[in-house]
Amino acid sequence: MDVLVDYQGNWGLGDLLCSDPLILGLQERHGPDTRVFVRGKCGNVLHNPLVQGLARTGQRFDRIVEVKLFTHMAGADYARLEALPSLIGHMCSYGEVAPGDRRPRLHLQPDDLAILRTLALPARRPRIAICADFVDPLRHWPVERWHQVATVLHQAGATVIGIGTTERLPHGLDLIGKLSIRQTAAVLTACDLFVGNNSGPFHYAQAAGLPCVALFSLATPSRFVHPGAVVHPVQADGLPCLHCMTRCFAAMQRTGCIATPRGRCMLDIPVERVLEAIDLALTALPASMARG
Repeated sequence: MDVLVDYQGNWGLGDLLCSDPLILGLQERHGPDTRVFVRGKCGNVLHNPLVQGLARTGQRFDRIVEVKLFTHMAGADYARLEALPSLIGHMCSYGEVAPGDRRPRLHLQPDDLAILRTLALPARRPRIAICADFVDPLRHWPVERWHQVATVLHQAGATVIGIGTTERLPHGLDLIGKLSIRQTAAVLTACDLFVGNNSGPFHYAQAAGLPCVALFSLATPSRFVHPGAVVHPVQADGLPCLHCMTRCFAAMQRTGCIATPRGRCMLDIPVERVLEAIDLALTALPASMARG
């Protein structure tokens, strides 16, 4: 049986990674001889060994699974998916599958991991990867606050590793804009902690087995935690509009942010709260990683 997974829309890297278990679910449902092909922006799923590759023009399929972004689906229908307790469950729902293993995988190969030999990461531990990038302004913590966090960690003796594409840090190893997402994933496997916004690199860090400190605003933190992952969520206190996207995605799309100032759910998170979460995460690390 040949199955096409058709990704429609400009999905984020984290969303796409969370669709990785969908592929396993399709094979479990249709049998071990099932051949899965993909079309559209599919991200890391293309590297799943159960995926045969990109669909060819004119290729015929026994089943087509349409993975629709909110721009390709009725608002009320997509709102019901956004209200599901898990993003992984959201992505698997397109194929109506419940895979036996719900953990997204990176499927890294030796060529991906070769970057670790090239970089020669500093030996000083802990190695803390920080991604200050953002796409959605309502998931953006001010960059100057990330600078403060990086400075405190650097002065405390940690190795700060800046990852992402745009926002640089004042200290540590600067890998901003220098790596592919697969190389970034390889670097994450050699770190001890990830710190960042709710973003694609946050999901890659979980798949790499890293404990994470992540800042949340629009959505319920538990929705974005992978099975077995260790995530220390940080969010603002006392805002009645917090988690607006999870509570009612359709209404949020109509009204936008109703807080004053706009994006207050991120602006109200103080640096001290993030540092406390990092301290808690580091305390839980093995002594060999947390020294410094």
